[in-house]
Parts: sequence; C-alpha cells; structure tokens
Amino acid sequence: MSKVQQALLAIAAFTGVSGYLLYMLGIGEHHANPLWALGTSIIFLVILLVDVWMFFAISGEDAFKWDPES
Repeated sequence: MSKVQQALLAIAAFTGVSGYLLYMLGIGEHHANPLWALGTSIIFLVILLVDVWMFFAISGEDAFKWDPES
C-alpha cells in the first residue's frame, strides 16, 4: 500500500469518526439555530483542514509524483 493510499485511508477513518461523533451530538437537529450553525461550520472547516494536513503529513513527497512507481 502506497503512502498516498495510507493517507486517504486515514482521512476516511478520521472523517468517518468525526461525522459519527457529530451525528451522536445531534448536529442535524439544531441547524435552524444560528449559533449551532456557526459552530458546526467552524467544526466542518477544522475537519477539512485536519484532513488536508493529514494527507500531506502521511503521504509526504509521494503526493507530488505523477507515477507512483517512480
């Protein structure tokens, strides 16, 4: 398994766990409340930033190669 595949697997696992925790907190039930909506949008942005950071931290220089065999 290449580093890029490992990074994508880690991102999928992290995002899945984050989504499950948000679901368990009942985020969807409070979408009409402006404070909950603001907090949720910040949380989604943080999850996205962590996903991008994880990808480049795990894959390293392999993320910039066109041919994974080289």
